[in-house]
Amino acid sequence: MAQPPTDKKTTHLPDKQALKAALLQSLDDEINTALQSATTAQVTASDANNKPENQYDTLALEAAYLAHGQSERILGLQQMRIQVARWPVPEFSNNDTVRTGAYVELMAEDDTEQALFIAPVGGRKLLANGRNVLVVSNETPLAKSLAGSGVGDEISLTLSGKAQHWEVLSLA
Repeated sequence: MAQPPTDKKTTHLPDKQALKAALLQSLDDEINTALQSATTAQVTASDANNKPENQYDTLALEAAYLAHGQSERILGLQQMRIQVARWPVPEFSNNDTVRTGAYVELMAEDDTEQALFIAPVGGRKLLANGRNVLVVSNETPLAKSLAGSGVGDEISLTLSGKAQHWEVLSLA
């Protein structure tokens, strides 16, 4: 029996293992950039030409602080990468409810669509099937608002004092 036509747009759902691989690559790229920055700061801090000439010359000291900060950032990124690498991405169907590991397609009141991947770490955009996918941590207000909802459910979230309403179109 044929399905009734729907006015809601949905796209081909991406392979979540490919999303996980893209997330790992994004973390690797960020780690490599931070490593280069830390190396540059460390070289600057230890360069003999940057020895302070007076009490107000703080270039070497500032570079040392920067190198230390980059090292801490690298450690945090490496821990995130390990967490994502060990994370078994769960499978979902349209009958499930949203939780960590869900790929969710939302539609706003103005008919704009948003694709989300709820992961242990977030704060980045990935490209999947020619579509931007926002990777959000399960600790974000949006992920918390979506938790437990299913296809067809509507959620509301107030961001920057403005209420936004979304409908869950699909879940994978």
